[in-house]
Amino acid sequence: MHRTALSVFATMLLVGCGSDSSTSETTNVIPDAETILAACPETVVFQTDWFPQAEHGGLYHLMGDDFVTSKDTGATVGSLVIDGTPTDRRIEIRAGGPYLQSPVVTEMYQDDSIMLGYVGTDVAVSRFSDAPTLAVFNALTVNPQVVLWNADDHPDATTLAEVADAVRAIYVFGEPTWMRYFINQGLVNENKVDSNYQGNLVLATEDVAHQGFLTSEPYKYATLDTGSIRTNHVLIHDMGWNSYPQNLAVRSDRLEELRPCLEDLVPVLQQAQLDYIANPDRANDIIVSAVATLDSYWTQTLNDTNASVQAQREFGIIGNGSTATFGDLEDDRVRDFLGKIIPIVRERGIEVPDLEPTDVATNEFLDPSITYKQ
Repeated sequence: MHRTALSVFATMLLVGCGSDSSTSETTNVIPDAETILAACPETVVFQTDWFPQAEHGGLYHLMGDDFVTSKDTGATVGSLVIDGTPTDRRIEIRAGGPYLQSPVVTEMYQDDSIMLGYVGTDVAVSRFSDAPTLAVFNALTVNPQVVLWNADDHPDATTLAEVADAVRAIYVFGEPTWMRYFINQGLVNENKVDSNYQGNLVLATEDVAHQGFLTSEPYKYATLDTGSIRTNHVLIHDMGWNSYPQNLAVRSDRLEELRPCLEDLVPVLQQAQLDYIANPDRANDIIVSAVATLDSYWTQTLNDTNASVQAQREFGIIGNGSTATFGDLEDDRVRDFLGKIIPIVRERGIEVPDLEPTDVATNEFLDPSITYKQ
């Protein structure tokens, strides 16, 4: 079943739901659901960049009730279901974080069983010379990364420049390219940047700002056992760092090999992401169960995942962008971002050729009829 048939199915879904829904509560039966992914491997493997979380919700929406999570490998495996109907394929979602010995792109080049990995546009550019990848679907149109701070301590700060002046330091992980961009733009004094952030909720004890995710930390701070902390934030997207954050990408050298599967699979991913945002409960149960089985320092409750979904809706993290097609990577935006990141990467001594948007992204497998409706 290729794109034409799936387009008909997607249209049926969209017609079957109200105009206030992003997707698909429907009783329609999927044509050929059992064999829709016949061109795909028996197990479709996804490599994520972190522990199971709501940002990966579209993948977990495709996970069957027979799923099993391995604490040893970090993988959650089960039958692949579409709109509740089992297919003849399985899905494997591999956790990132401590389960990765190297970045996602490196893992993809070391393990041919990985079909798709989460590779942001910034990573795709910085690793292009040694591990080129091609994004085929963008799950989140806006990067949820933020710089956040205690709003009660700094009630007048509304911009990155203002909070950078007000706090003792801005904590970040390592040396992210986006912070170098802000330093070069004169928004942040380099002396204020501390690259040793460990991910803890330091606003409870220190007068600093730190990087985080709009889909995570604000809720965690608001529900701290030691007392609620009200935060304010700036999205790095709104400050001009307009990379696509949650791209599912393939190795560039495997595009032709994977093309038949991608033709069927990518529209399924589009619809699954929208179905998840509309009805996240079941997938959130799977995410929370998987994290509990992994039994690591990362924790997730249903409240955490629900808050993340709400933030994705409320702040436009998920959406269509400037076109009606959900999940596309817009040529003008990619081109603009390439002009920002390539000079920074080269300044760091990393070899990157001159790139066109088509070198790092393609929309050819997307179904243009699948759109996000608020």
